Amino acid sequence: MNLIRVAASPQAMLNGVAVSPKGRVFSSFPRWTPVPSPSVAEATPDGGFLAYPGNSWNEWQPGMPFENAIVNAHSVFADRFNKLWVIDDATPRVCPPVDGASKLIKIDLDSNQVERVYRFSLDFLPPGSVLGHMRVDERYAYVTESHHDAAIIVVDLGTGAVRKVLANHPLTMADPKATAMIQGREFRARNGGVPQVHVDLLELSADGKWLYFAALLGPMLRRVPTAALQDAALSDEQVAKTVEDVIAVPPLAGLARDAKDNLYICSFTQDAILRLKPGAGMLETLITDPRISFPNEGCVGPDGCFYFPGSQIHRSARFGDGTSEVQLPFEVMKIPVGEKRD
Repeated sequence: MNLIRVAASPQAMLNGVAVSPKGRVFSSFPRWTPVPSPSVAEATPDGGFLAYPGNSWNEWQPGMPFENAIVNAHSVFADRFNKLWVIDDATPRVCPPVDGASKLIKIDLDSNQVERVYRFSLDFLPPGSVLGHMRVDERYAYVTESHHDAAIIVVDLGTGAVRKVLANHPLTMADPKATAMIQGREFRARNGGVPQVHVDLLELSADGKWLYFAALLGPMLRRVPTAALQDAALSDEQVAKTVEDVIAVPPLAGLARDAKDNLYICSFTQDAILRLKPGAGMLETLITDPRISFPNEGCVGPDGCFYFPGSQIHRSARFGDGTSEVQLPFEVMKIPVGEKRD
């Protein structure tokens, strides 16, 4: 299978890719290294990146106002209505977190203007909270909070009301026994600890009836009916009874689907992209390649290709002995999969 470079960042780390229905490619650039970051950028025809949507949204620096700026872009997602969604978790690794700055940003790709900002208060997201990834349907957004409460956040896109579901529940919390080996070395933070990232990755089924979710280190991909998540009258234990185990998975940093509900899993311990077909009892390996170094959040584009970044997170100074082993540049790649996203 061909591994095709789409765009490259000479120095700034990127960790997510979103492709619009019209084929525009966007990436999130978290402030996880000291290198200046554009926060979010659009790939250009010449294989570079241009900051997006521009102005104050891409210009934040410590001490600056955060209301109309992206402090730390954790993930991006493009929906079928030609909107780009950005998660600002407000927790850069190169400076202290900015309390009260976490938000979900909706950008209209026709006008290239921010359409709405959903802000999370400190009462709702206390210090230590980290937003992860998101998916949206016509009425709701589903966002993971992977550190403080191990929760799935449900956002009413009309009213802006927010709720946490399955907070600190065994189904959403990281398995304390789970570990990851990357190229013969255990994945550990600089302080020696194994990263405990709770529910992090998620994806909606094509019909919108199921939300798939998993913790960073797995070991299980699960799904929950979106009807249960939307029902505020249900307790967490009632919601938990509707959750189904889908399949055991390796450590993963990206989860996406196509219009036929094939799921694509970014396996960072294998430098590989895996696929789970509906009803299949096993994962298939589409490609494994050394260039696929810690593949992160990706998506299926309108050209029938799966797009993903090689984020090289495990090579950064935050892990191992504190020495950066990153091999520049950071790349966005794609592989043909023969299916499109709806």
